[in-house]
Amino acid sequence: MRARALRLLVAMLAAGATLAALAAFGGEAAETERVVEILTDDADGERRETKVWCVALDGAVFVRTNDSRWLANIRRGSKIALRVAGEESAVVAEEVTDEALRQQVEALYKLKYGTLQRVMSALRVREPSVLRLSPAEP
Repeated sequence: MRARALRLLVAMLAAGATLAALAAFGGEAAETERVVEILTDDADGERRETKVWCVALDGAVFVRTNDSRWLANIRRGSKIALRVAGEESAVVAEEVTDEALRQQVEALYKLKYGTLQRVMSALRVREPSVLRLSPAEP
C-alpha cells in the first residue's frame, strides 16, 4: 500500500500537481511513517541526510529540532528535500512561531511517539524549533 502511495506522489509531481494535493499526501505520509529523512546541503556542499520524527496536522508535515546542522542549513538557504520510504520530494520549510500551533504539534508528537517522547520533553533544556514542510513550487 505504501509503495503504491509513493508511486502516486511521484506521478503527481511529474504531472505538476497542486501544492494543496501534495500537502494532503505529505500529511498522510507523516501519519503512517515514524521516521523520515530531511536532506539539506552543508556550507561546504556536502549533502546532509538526517533522520527525524514527524507528525501531520491539517495536511501539513511538521518536524522539530534544536540547533542542528540541518536547521542551520535551512536558515542559510539550502535546498530541502523530504525522503519518505526511499522517495524524495523537494520541500520548503517555514519556522512555526504561533504558540498554539506549536502546542498542537507537541501534543501530536506525544501521541504518536508515546513514552519516549514524553521523557524527552520532560528533560528538555529549551523548546525545539518547529518547522512546517510544504511541497516546493516546481
